[in-house]
Amino acid sequence: MKTMFDGVDSLEHAMTFHRERHSVLAGNVANVDTPGYRSVDLEEISATQAPGELARTDERHLATSELEGTRVSFDDSPGGAGMDGNTVELERELAKMDANRVRYGTVTELASRRLALLRYAAGDGQ
Repeated sequence: MKTMFDGVDSLEHAMTFHRERHSVLAGNVANVDTPGYRSVDLEEISATQAPGELARTDERHLATSELEGTRVSFDDSPGGAGMDGNTVELERELAKMDANRVRYGTVTELASRRLALLRYAAGDGQ
C-alpha cells in the first residue's frame, strides 16, 4: 500500500520545494534596490549531489544518505556587485522565477492526475 502513495508524496515534496524557492526568488526581486543585498537561491541536495561517504565521528551526525532532500540556500551572485553592493540582476531573477513557475505547474498537473487515478481506482472504476 505504501508504494501506491509514494508518487504522490514525492510530488508533494517537489511542490513544496518550488513554492519555497519562489519565495526566495521573490525576496531577491523585492530587494533589487537594497544596498549591499546579495541574491540567494535555493537548491535541493540529491543522493548524486551529496558529497562522498563522510566519516561519522558521532552517532548524532547525519549520514550522507540522510542529506537527500535537504534544501540549501546559497549565494547566487552571478558576477560583480553594482556600485551600491547589490548583486541582484532583475532579468535573471525574473527568468528563474518563470522557470520555477513552469516546473511548479508541471508537478501540480502530475499530482492532480495521480490523485484522479487513485480516486478512480478507489471508486471501483466509476
